[in-house]
Amino acid sequence: LEKSMLEFTENLLHEIKGLKQDAQNTILGGRVTSMEQYRHLMGRVEGYVFVESVIQHLLKQNPID
Repeated sequence: LEKSMLEFTENLLHEIKGLKQDAQNTILGGRVTSMEQYRHLMGRVEGYVFVESVIQHLLKQNPID
């Protein structure tokens, strides 16, 4: 991967981790007001975890020389 692509990917992972943490903090902080909101946030967390794992898997397949 080119350096700029690696920086982009690292920034993307950082943003995804931040969004995931925000959703988790809302759930764990007791700020969920309904089961619908809880399901929505859990779906977001699962989506972030999935995207994070896909990106990390692709990075492992294409190591930096």
